Amino acid sequence: MIEQNSIDEMEDYPFVTINWIDPGTLTTVDWLGEHKQYLCSLQIDVHATQSIEALQLSDKLFNALHEDAYRRFFKQAHILPESITNTSNRTALSGINYDQDFGFDCSFSIVSGYVYQPQDLNFDVDDSVIESVEAKSKTVGSNINSDINVKNQ
Repeated sequence: MIEQNSIDEMEDYPFVTINWIDPGTLTTVDWLGEHKQYLCSLQIDVHATQSIEALQLSDKLFNALHEDAYRRFFKQAHILPESITNTSNRTALSGINYDQDFGFDCSFSIVSGYVYQPQDLNFDVDDSVIESVEAKSKTVGSNINSDINVKNQ
């Protein structure tokens, strides 16, 4: 990802730009301790020479921010995607411009004060799937159906 204001001409397509909407608003004014929690908002855009490629890559990134595996990546660094808008066409001067642009806005909840080294973070995708969940009551008088078998996809 490249900060949108720092690019002049990009020759290697596709690429992703970010633009700060709000670099950080405290979520609470009565925080205690050393780790403040911020809400940061970004505009995330995918640029390509063809609009369909920009749209597909933007949708792929949009969907990844909703998937458990990627959310675990962020969570281990105390970052959590919050509100994500729908993907939309953000191409300027569409008829004469070679740069096609699709993107969305995303807010991230960030807890500050943590410093990480690359070896501290695990980016291996481990798709652990819960096959079934079974509940049995140990409480007298409770009513749990032990035939329930929940599938998680």
